[in-house]
Amino acid sequence: MLKRIASIVVAATVAFSGLMFSTGEQAEAASNTSVYSKVNSLNIRTAASLTSSKVVGKMNRGQSYQYLGKSGSFYKINYKGSTRYVSASSKYTYTKSKNTTVSKTSSNKYNTVKSKVNSLNIRSSASLKSSVVGKMNSGQSYKYLGKSGSFYKIDYKGKTRYVSASSKYTTLSSSTSTTKATTSKAPTDARSKLVAESKKYLGTPYRYGGTTTAGFDCSGYTGHVYKKAIGKTLPRSSRQQYASAKKISKSSIQAGDLVFFSHSGGTIHHVGMALSKTQMINSETGGVKYASFTSGYWAPRYVGAGSYL
Repeated sequence: MLKRIASIVVAATVAFSGLMFSTGEQAEAASNTSVYSKVNSLNIRTAASLTSSKVVGKMNRGQSYQYLGKSGSFYKINYKGSTRYVSASSKYTYTKSKNTTVSKTSSNKYNTVKSKVNSLNIRSSASLKSSVVGKMNSGQSYKYLGKSGSFYKIDYKGKTRYVSASSKYTTLSSSTSTTKATTSKAPTDARSKLVAESKKYLGTPYRYGGTTTAGFDCSGYTGHVYKKAIGKTLPRSSRQQYASAKKISKSSIQAGDLVFFSHSGGTIHHVGMALSKTQMINSETGGVKYASFTSGYWAPRYVGAGSYL
């Protein structure tokens, strides 16, 4: 009887030790290793099985999650705070230690993705079939996070998003050139703030005499954006804004400059804020929206441009 009890104690001790070792290994793996997908739309499952589990998410190429260990032919990952499973086949996934990842990141010579066109789609994943979550305009840039197939990964509002990597639409900037551009052009930061602030009010209704988010008229909108973005107070009317602005040529227009229009060819009747050399954002019939000032309705009504920067 005593021998039987002793053997049970020994077995339990061994089992417990094995459990502790496994847990220790898992903790170490979790802190140092990630699982990366080699393909798009890789299934993330509730259990280590192709038949008795549910698909609760997808991984796209280059996307990674914290590695928690292995279960049969599956990797265990930390997915939204829960243990989930993805295929461990070398055809679909691979693991990489944190040290390797850091080394790759530090040697990356690029840090910015810049758009060459207006209204470039920002997507939720590296696929043309994925949902569009935002737009980039010409000259606008976001932090570069890497590449996934024919897409660049960017940091968009704190999340990894995707834009076309075609040289027709985007370009990469090095950290060196970005630093020089920032230090040599003082107004750059102000222009970025103005662009970011202006887009917060897309869809706000037009209201004659309006100067608040309940509704803007054209000059009420530009005045509100300037005040909120850079603390600058503009004259109230579009005519006054044109009169006091520093006049600039059409070819010199940059994001944040103001563009002015007349319905009669004389007195200024309308103002918008340029986002590029061809596109503006303004409050007009239908509310705050994007519009071209080099084609369509506003092109023949263009009078001039002015800068407060």
